[in-house]
Amino acid sequence: MKFLNSLLLGVIALAITSCVSTPRDTLSPAFQSQSQTQSQTQSQTQSQTQSIFKLRFQNMLGLKLYYAGCSFQNLGGVERMCQFAGENPADLVFQVGPSFSELLGDPETAKERESKRNALWKIWKIQKVGFYSVDARDLAPSLTFFKNSHRGSSIALLSSNLLSKKGEFLFEPFLIKEFLGKKIVFLSFSEALEIHKEKSWKVESIEASFKRIKNDIESQADLFYILGSLSHNTRNQISSLTLKPILFLGGALEENNSTSLEPLGSKDFLAKAASFGRGFSEIAIGKYETNFWGKSPQIILGGLDHSFWSYLLEPGDLKFNECSKALETAKPQSLATEALKLKVSP
Repeated sequence: MKFLNSLLLGVIALAITSCVSTPRDTLSPAFQSQSQTQSQTQSQTQSQTQSIFKLRFQNMLGLKLYYAGCSFQNLGGVERMCQFAGENPADLVFQVGPSFSELLGDPETAKERESKRNALWKIWKIQKVGFYSVDARDLAPSLTFFKNSHRGSSIALLSSNLLSKKGEFLFEPFLIKEFLGKKIVFLSFSEALEIHKEKSWKVESIEASFKRIKNDIESQADLFYILGSLSHNTRNQISSLTLKPILFLGGALEENNSTSLEPLGSKDFLAKAASFGRGFSEIAIGKYETNFWGKSPQIILGGLDHSFWSYLLEPGDLKFNECSKALETAKPQSLATEALKLKVSP
């Protein structure tokens, strides 16, 4: 009941609060210029070092493949994301859960859910998603069901506190990425909810899992990226477990999407994309000139310059693309009735 009340409050908050997005023209010219420059440089020499990296993420899709912008209507959300990703490549793309569970409780059959889950893995491959931060809610109705849907996918799975009953990690507990000589450690946590009472797996306390992982990687980390649909109180708890700076990516359902890196205390920050796939966020790592890149402020975390943008997918003209094929529909702007019933091809 407590979980349902929290969920209801979140849905109400999403309905009554305004959607916010960084103006697109503050980012696109710069990143387009960067992409063109990199392409030219790579054709001339492979010895030069990349100085700016672009990271892109979405959070909490909740099996909503069709939402876009401020609307909860079926406007071809994942297809719009696919179209944008194809025209604007990023250096690292990842997704933050929960994405494979029905957060709004829409009435669907098991076959419809399976079809959407299978389609989502295909869509993410097209969008060049590198890894997924698994949430405990993704494992409903069963761990086996989730693993079967992921079978054959090359997308890495990350979770730092989902364990088997024997105490073994179900997925990769951490990932380490190096940018400009600094190491970022990616962690992913799930909060233990009343609904998580399974026989084959468990949600370990975040404190216990963090302390276990910390011994292996904290000495290597210049900065932590911690992913997950985490509440304000849980973020405060995690912040107290390390002196290293943390960038939290995700946020609770009822929280608004971010338009800038939001400070949390003296050393940590939060960034959240629009929920249910209605938008996405991007982080630029590296130093750039303000008069060239625009007015978005830079913040130094772990010795790395960070800039942040959050966009909403804009309803408008939509071309039939590879993600449309994964959904098996020739009508990408009217997916509500047909696409949910279509069987996804293997």
